[in-house]
Amino acid sequence: MLAIDVKRGVEATLERVYLNTGRKFKRLSFAWAGNTAAVCHEDGETRVVFPGIDETKQVDRSMFNELIGYALHELGHVWFTDNDPWDRARNLQPPFVSALINGLEDPRIEQRVIKSGYAPNSRALFEFLVNAVLTKDGYVDADDFKNIPYVLAIEGRRLNGYHIGVASVIDDAPWGEHLRWALDESQKATDTSEVVDIAVELYKRLQKLKEEQQQQSEQPKQGDQQDDSQDGDGEGQGQGGEGDTDDSDVSDGDSDGDSDGEPNGGESDGDSDKGKPSSGKSFDESGGRPVEPSDYINERLSEVKATADANSPRPHVLKSKVVRFVFE
Repeated sequence: MLAIDVKRGVEATLERVYLNTGRKFKRLSFAWAGNTAAVCHEDGETRVVFPGIDETKQVDRSMFNELIGYALHELGHVWFTDNDPWDRARNLQPPFVSALINGLEDPRIEQRVIKSGYAPNSRALFEFLVNAVLTKDGYVDADDFKNIPYVLAIEGRRLNGYHIGVASVIDDAPWGEHLRWALDESQKATDTSEVVDIAVELYKRLQKLKEEQQQQSEQPKQGDQQDDSQDGDGEGQGQGGEGDTDDSDVSDGDSDGDSDGEPNGGESDGDSDKGKPSSGKSFDESGGRPVEPSDYINERLSEVKATADANSPRPHVLKSKVVRFVFE
C-alpha cells in the first residue's frame, strides 16, 4: 500500500478510537513531519507525531499494524498513566527507578486499553508490535542488570496473555525472584501510583542484592591475603624455591577455589557461577534498551522517510499547501 494510504489509515483508525473513548481529551491531531515518533499530550490536546515519509513509496501491512500498535500504546499512557506520582519518583529517586516504573507500567496500561474496549483489536496489535521488536533486536541476557526494565516490559506482557516469541529469562536471572514479585504485584496494581511503589521497593531489593554480592566478592580476597601473610611468617620464609612451591600448591590450587565455592575473581567467576553477576560491573544501571518502542518505529520509518517536503509530490496529510496561479 502507498504511504499516503498508510497515513490516512492510521489517522482514520485512531480517530475512530478517539470517538469510542467518548473524547476523553479535548482534541486529537496528527503530524507527519517530526524527527521521531511520539505522542504529546498537553492542555487536553493530544498530538500523534511520526517522522515525515515519502507518500509515493510502498509500505507493507506489517508496518501499518506496527504504527497503529505504537500509537495505541502511547495513547494508553494518555488515558491511564498518572504522571504526578511518576514525576515525583523521577525527582526523588535515581534514574533507574523511572526506567523500572516504565517497564512495569507499559504492560499495565496496555491491559487497560484491551479491557476498555476502545480498540477491539488492540491486543493483537500490541502482541504483533512487541514480537516485531524482539524479532529485530532479539532478547537480552538473564544477568544483564541494566536491561531489567526491558525484561519487565516483555515479561509483563507475557503475563497479560500475549504469545511472546522468545523464552523467558527470569528463572535464569540472579534477581529473578525479585522480578517475579514485582511483576505479580504490578498485575494487581490499579493505578500508576501503585506501580511507582512497586518499582521503588524493587529497586531497594536489587540494591540489597548488589551489596550482598559485592560482600561475597570481597570475602575470598581477604581470605587469600590472610593465607599469604600466614605463609610468609611460617615455614615458607627462608625455605627457598621448595617452600614457595608448596605454598602455591596450597593457596593457589584450583581445588581450593572449587571446594570453597567462593568466587576468586578473574575469569574463573564466569565458569563457576555461570549466569550470576561476578562483580559490581554487572550491576551497571546505564545504557539499557529503551522500554518504549519509539526507536524501533523510527528505524522502520527510515526506510520510507522523506528528507524534505520537496521529495514528495504531495503535501503531508493535514498540512496546508498554497499554490499560486499566474494568468497571462
